[in-house]
Amino acid sequence: MRLLISFIVFAFAVSGLPSSFAAEKPETPHLAFVTEYVRELAATEKVRAAAEKELTQAKDDTDRLVIAIHNSTLIQLELQSQIIMLKGMKLNQPFEDLIPNIMSFYHKKIELHQQLIDISTALLSGPKPDVDYGKLAAEAPKIRAQLDYIDKALFEATPLVFATLIDPKPDSQNHVSHLIIKKAERAKLINDVNGYFGQKLNQKDQNYTVSTASVLKAYFLKDYKCSDEPWQ
Repeated sequence: MRLLISFIVFAFAVSGLPSSFAAEKPETPHLAFVTEYVRELAATEKVRAAAEKELTQAKDDTDRLVIAIHNSTLIQLELQSQIIMLKGMKLNQPFEDLIPNIMSFYHKKIELHQQLIDISTALLSGPKPDVDYGKLAAEAPKIRAQLDYIDKALFEATPLVFATLIDPKPDSQNHVSHLIIKKAERAKLINDVNGYFGQKLNQKDQNYTVSTASVLKAYFLKDYKCSDEPWQ
């Protein structure tokens, strides 16, 4: 609960989006939400990995700035498409704020990437007397730190994403021991994570996106029973 409160507070601090904007929508099946979230993680990582590879092939600083603009634009487009998908979804209590908060972070990331685009564009435009290029250069690492902080916050929200799949009904021992999904559905989620991320799941130095996928997979593998398994 403490993590949920922190997540909500930070999300509204960075964007101010109201939590009730989707109040009229019917609830989205939780499996559909988690499946989409896994897909979004994979799409984000695909763009990031391609950008990293492209930067290693840059010939000079000018080339690196052009590549930076291109890649930040691709990330913005991907995040915008993900926001569109999430806008059509809604979760009821106690998870009603989870999707709006994720969208809040995505909106903030789009803004930060636009700042990186603006800085790179200014540096490419050539010397101008009214531009403080030193200040511009100093802003870039600050922006990247904010992006890292958002990715960390999203990573720390991973238990909440998985919790949407937990059946709140206790078993005979008064334990919450079942998921709301079937065995085949859980197997598909695990296969999706494996298929999207492959060997990256085994890397020691994972970025936050891959780490989120790894944590989700670990939760999927926990000893919860599925909805089509016997209740005790």
